[in-house]
Amino acid sequence: MLVLSSVPLILLLIVAVDEPLAGLLHRHGALLRPFFVGFMWVHDATTTPLLTPWLWLALLLVFAVARLRRWPHCTIWLVALLTFVSSQGLRNMMALYFHRPRPWQVFGDLAANADFWQLAGRFNAFPSGHAANAAGLLLPWALRFPRARPWLLGWLGLVCLGRVVLEFHWLSDVVAGAALGLLLTCIWELATGWLQPVPIIQATSPVPNAS
Repeated sequence: MLVLSSVPLILLLIVAVDEPLAGLLHRHGALLRPFFVGFMWVHDATTTPLLTPWLWLALLLVFAVARLRRWPHCTIWLVALLTFVSSQGLRNMMALYFHRPRPWQVFGDLAANADFWQLAGRFNAFPSGHAANAAGLLLPWALRFPRARPWLLGWLGLVCLGRVVLEFHWLSDVVAGAALGLLLTCIWELATGWLQPVPIIQATSPVPNAS
């Protein structure tokens, strides 16, 4: 339901918010950029190793071991892996199809505007890969562990905001990327539910009648 409600929001952002907000940040966002440059460096340094197939195999191994040990949340490793990989692949295909320039390309006169399906140039702004990947990594944990949820959602929010402040994406790009990550998280949660271990119910011996 939340994913479906994001569609009109994304359309509204495209029509009325994206270009005015990007223009405002382009003119007055200099004070914010050093923080987000540092934050995105930390985020990329942390998540870039996840792009390697050997680490994917390691996550599968962790899932297998946790499943054998009947850890209640064992499928979270599999859900996070599947969401991360599928969000990356689907996002790349969507970006090629929509062919939307990034804000810095518009401000640098490499594109005339923020329209989709540009006829010239190489553009891939919509949806945001960083937002989709971060959502795919963080939302499985946020959905299952309420105490960690504010920190995980806060980190995701900073990733999305950083991509906008640094002029790599329009606001609708990051909202669409996060919605894509949420959609895939829900799909893989449902698809892997049958792998969740069934709790072992210990039989209790009947209490003898005191009478």
